[in-house]
Amino acid sequence: MVSSAVTFLTVLTVSAAFLNYSQSFYTQAGIRGGQASLRQSHLMVIRNLRMAGYGMEPSLAFGFPANWERKASNNNNLSNRLVFRMRNPAFNAFASSLTPSSITLTQPLRETLRRGQVIQAMCEGAMAVGYAQLSADAPTGSKSLTLVAPSGKFPNSNDKFSQTCFTMVGGTARVYVFKIDVYDYSIRFIDNRPYLFRQHGLGPASSADPYGEPVAEDIEAFRVTFLKGNGTPFIPNPADKDPGYDSPENDPARENNNPANIRAVVVGLVARSSTRDLATTAPNVIPAFGGEAEIKTDPITNQPLPTGVRRVVSEMTVQIRNMRSSEMPVPLYSQLPGACKGGAVPTDNYNCAGG
Repeated sequence: MVSSAVTFLTVLTVSAAFLNYSQSFYTQAGIRGGQASLRQSHLMVIRNLRMAGYGMEPSLAFGFPANWERKASNNNNLSNRLVFRMRNPAFNAFASSLTPSSITLTQPLRETLRRGQVIQAMCEGAMAVGYAQLSADAPTGSKSLTLVAPSGKFPNSNDKFSQTCFTMVGGTARVYVFKIDVYDYSIRFIDNRPYLFRQHGLGPASSADPYGEPVAEDIEAFRVTFLKGNGTPFIPNPADKDPGYDSPENDPARENNNPANIRAVVVGLVARSSTRDLATTAPNVIPAFGGEAEIKTDPITNQPLPTGVRRVVSEMTVQIRNMRSSEMPVPLYSQLPGACKGGAVPTDNYNCAGG
């Protein structure tokens, strides 16, 4: 009986130690999963954000839809929505003709352009710049782009395509055509699991973007803070006067709340563990970050948050250098056949780009 009792106690002790080790391993694996999602999200968002405004007027680099702020009723876990744009440096084409309703390219497309894609058209020397959205998909090999009717404002300012420099296309006059990429980040729940989600501004005009995709799982909250050149946080207001390229340094428009005055963005993320910690019953709280108070109840259901979830908070400041542009980037690409093959410099002294 004594031997049986000792054996039982030994087995019980070993079993308890094994269960504690298994629980600890399970908990740490979940924390590592959340940390991995946090790193992945930060790397992607920050890498893209550093290019915001490339090839565009600074006032158009960021978008502010009606529900972008964290206090909007449809924003999950009081998260912001971050929308920014940039010219795609890997795409360039030339127009043989263009009107406010269509663009004909000199060469067939090497990739499919989706409905809703924003296109930038530019006369030589950036004498005039206009934007348009595609009203239908343009498949690989096509030369024709059909456009949404102009509205007189971005992203459908294709009414400018009736200006003289656009109508003179052909011969020695050239019109560049570029693709504008849209990065639209927000928090979405898929099967009750939070994801950092990216939309592309493509597809049918609806709130459900069929060409979006989840970036990382278990990103529970996402907040951004915009900073001016002196480090002051502010809420951008597109209605404020736009400081143009030729605005002097002492122009009051360079100090107002127009989005063109964004110089840095603080990106804050909260990642939760991918598994629950069953050993703790502490109340679940999304910690305070981004200058806001902690969240103790679900903003959608007003119910207490479930227990057993560990969280990691990270905030990083990203300098947006393209917002300091003093003029529109004007590309000078060679049109000579075979000019960019074999590493040779084009004889017209232009650049090689776009494949």
